[in-house]
Amino acid sequence: MNKKLLIVLSLLILAPLLRGQDLAGYEVVENSEIGLDVAPFEKWGVAVADIDRNDYPDIFTIRWASPGYSRVYLNEDGLYSDITDQTPLESIEANESHTTTVSLVDYDNDGDRDIFFGTDTHMYLLQNNDNVFTDIAESVGLTAGIPGFVNEYQFRMGAWADYDLDGDLDLIVGQQNNPDLLFYRNDDGSFVDIAAELGFEGIADYEGEFNIPQGTRRTRHIAWIDFDMDGDPDLNVGGLIFRNDDGAFTDITEETGFNPSQIEAATWFDYDNDGDLDYFKAVVTGHLNELWENQDGTMVDISQESGVSFGDAYRGVTVGDFENDGDQDIFVQNNNTANYEVLLVNDELDDGRAFADVAEFIGLDVTGDRKGAAFMDYDMDGFLDIYVASAQHQHIMYHNLTVPAHNWVGFMLEGTESNRDAVGTLVKLYTGETMQIRYTQVPNSWQCQDNPYVHFGIGMETSIDSVVIHWSLGLKEVITDVAINQYHKIREGDVSSSVRAENQVTPEAYRLEQNYPNPFNGSTQIRYHLKSSGKANLSIYNLRGELVRTLVERSMTAGEYTVDWDGRSDFGANVSSGVYVYTLKTTGHIESKKMLYLR
Repeated sequence: MNKKLLIVLSLLILAPLLRGQDLAGYEVVENSEIGLDVAPFEKWGVAVADIDRNDYPDIFTIRWASPGYSRVYLNEDGLYSDITDQTPLESIEANESHTTTVSLVDYDNDGDRDIFFGTDTHMYLLQNNDNVFTDIAESVGLTAGIPGFVNEYQFRMGAWADYDLDGDLDLIVGQQNNPDLLFYRNDDGSFVDIAAELGFEGIADYEGEFNIPQGTRRTRHIAWIDFDMDGDPDLNVGGLIFRNDDGAFTDITEETGFNPSQIEAATWFDYDNDGDLDYFKAVVTGHLNELWENQDGTMVDISQESGVSFGDAYRGVTVGDFENDGDQDIFVQNNNTANYEVLLVNDELDDGRAFADVAEFIGLDVTGDRKGAAFMDYDMDGFLDIYVASAQHQHIMYHNLTVPAHNWVGFMLEGTESNRDAVGTLVKLYTGETMQIRYTQVPNSWQCQDNPYVHFGIGMETSIDSVVIHWSLGLKEVITDVAINQYHKIREGDVSSSVRAENQVTPEAYRLEQNYPNPFNGSTQIRYHLKSSGKANLSIYNLRGELVRTLVERSMTAGEYTVDWDGRSDFGANVSSGVYVYTLKTTGHIESKKMLYLR
């Protein structure tokens, strides 16, 4: 019996329990109960983020075609209010036909999130000043056209990341009628198109397709991922993967074996909890979904054995642990008005993993017009709800009624040296023998930006060993004694292992000082001097040469720094008493010293 059939049979047996909410289920919330007003326009997608940073996720749902206009809703303690009249959306869309790509992002690192979207003819960047929005796209350089007689550029998708690791977010955009990508470097809030400089020209033809198999829809899938887990964001454009090496890009598609077929929407996530990012893509009618497993940098198609190889008219895809069992599930928004959405539950079996669609068993049964969806925790109770955009139903908010037998934890990340939104941050969570990872992206997939916080289900575990945060500029912080079943606000540099700049004087030489105190039994400080800017690594080893803890691994400016070590390993465990070696490595310089730890 194959894996998918086994799961489906189990779910059929459990269906009455699921409907009775003994295990898990969703219910539709009345729009009026949560302040979502009548919005009778043809919707096309959704972005979810905390626009005003009051800890509750807000909603930007976009219009596809006139009449009507996109809407912005702020969330206060689970109750929404429409603030669209504080934006120029109505006047903009009165003169535009189709609104497409969408994201909520703090492009200027000022503490509130701005709105980016595209139409057939323009890009728009609505700068947020105390929840009043002004279009500044043209003034900051976000203008682009294409040669010839085509006058509809059709901006299909835009994705944000700090590709050059300078602390602000850059933007890449795909157009339906342009063979070249638009690649905007963010220079202190002004944007410069460097696509030609980086070689992103002529990737697609004027049908918006790849120069590989027909129908792969390049412009509908652009994602920033850390494919090789080296700390800088790599780029996935449709069926192509480009490795980022210090801001230069190399096409590694062929060497990875990656070759997906028709793509409607796609997303990257660690489906098997092995520490790297795998790939799922949803399709349009006549094609099949695919799941590609990342096996040490080689992409392997496991669609058949994983149970995802089926298809329908799908619009979007997002992932999240809806039952908090420690495995991320896949939600696929169905554009076939007569059929249900798809919720692929991720189940670990004795001989591997497989997915099965449980949507109809757990209450995801609203049909009719739907276009665009996102996982989100609208009431901040730790269980992922689902928002679906609809003209017929105005809004569909599925409230997660999962019985809280499974535990969870969430993190609200805020960059300080890194970008404010913490885009490109890798978070690792250790419980027992299990490691889970999350990599922050904006957006997550085509027409979808989902749950704004890093969310982990931990199943029946009652404690967390450690959480390791790799910020986008390279600072690594380890958190232990993390309380479960709540969200935590984490600011870059506030954890005890953070690096502190002592002064702005440029040292005359590289130097690693003796830790103080030494010996120590609580924590100790290590001071070091960097003569020039560049990548620095400060790590601790035992006397067998085994890596115990990496305290610093990032690009840094010249200066004097201090870092604390609390006697814990990278996994959060207390190390044993003994002698340890700490080593500073920079370009052209390596220096080591010994210290004694006494428990």
